Amino acid sequence: MPFGELLINQCPRTRSHQANHRPHQSPATMSKDSDIEQAAVPANEIKVEPVAATPEEQLTSSGTTTATTATTVISVTNGGGEKAAAVAEKPPQQMTAVEVAAVAASATVAAEQVRPATTIGGIELAASKGGTKSNMDPALINFKVLYVLTQLCGLTMIVLVGTWIGQHFGGLGGSSNPKLEFNWHPLFMTIGFIYLYGNSILVYRGFRTTRKKTLKLTHAGIHMAAFVLTVIALKTVFDSHNLNSPPIPNLYSLHSWLGLSAVIIFSLQYVAGFVAFLAPGIRENYKIAMMPLHIYFGLFGFVLAIASAVMGLTEKAIFAITSPPYSTLPPAGILANVIGVLYVVFGALVVYLATEPSYRRKPIPEDTALLSSGSANE
Repeated sequence: MPFGELLINQCPRTRSHQANHRPHQSPATMSKDSDIEQAAVPANEIKVEPVAATPEEQLTSSGTTTATTATTVISVTNGGGEKAAAVAEKPPQQMTAVEVAAVAASATVAAEQVRPATTIGGIELAASKGGTKSNMDPALINFKVLYVLTQLCGLTMIVLVGTWIGQHFGGLGGSSNPKLEFNWHPLFMTIGFIYLYGNSILVYRGFRTTRKKTLKLTHAGIHMAAFVLTVIALKTVFDSHNLNSPPIPNLYSLHSWLGLSAVIIFSLQYVAGFVAFLAPGIRENYKIAMMPLHIYFGLFGFVLAIASAVMGLTEKAIFAITSPPYSTLPPAGILANVIGVLYVVFGALVVYLATEPSYRRKPIPEDTALLSSGSANE
């Protein structure tokens, strides 16, 4: 039973007024109607007379019925402003049709103001954490499953690389042993230039409920950690070549060419992204123009890093696995091939999660407020 209708029928003044306006009936007719009502209505229910709620019926019906309906609207919505509250305090007999219409309009406006907004400035906002949409969206469920699979693949890749160089190539060492110092190169490249690089790309979609400003700083921080590990990995490979006896030539293989190209693209990307999206005073139109290039070359550098890593892994297996040879597929060769497959799978998952339109992060209210304040400052 609607709360407003229950309020009308329980109001003593309304019941008495309706009783006074009932048409005269004979005792026999009233007794017969009473018997029919008692047979049709259970004893534990309260019979409610239907009340018209549309604006047209409010204006054409009697003053008493319209007044009680307007009073019900105020009681249900609990709003309508000071003017509507002042009118609603009048007795139902003293309210005119115009006053009732004003009360109903004020109550409707108040109800619309309470309704939560889903868009700000034409931008669709993300649903709340407890909302049905965020919990039941199949695209987000698929994203979470693939994101967890990507992390497991990346961590397994790092563990296998550590096992590979530890069990089959003597572990890690310093500059006094160039062959062992070289082993830092595949380990740090796997951690920094593949795993961290990929996660920095996915940080916006993996943590979609975090504020945009925080995600920008996290994105830049992960990239910086990847850059530091990459520089250390490059130093170890140059030391292992230069300190070897006799020295090994540098930058002669396709692996080294593509790897160095990926590092250069990565470095330029970092500088350009920092200037465009973190440095203060940059115009919004410049950021908008820069964003597609930043996304494209970021993914291009990551794919180039994956290709270079697979080529370097094959090169290391051919040169270093000699007893028994790599062509006989010894345990070290099988492990190298498994690591290469994980490189490719990890890269494919990262690119797919970063480019699938249904996985795009939607702005949250804090992002829109930050964007509006930034545009105002400009």
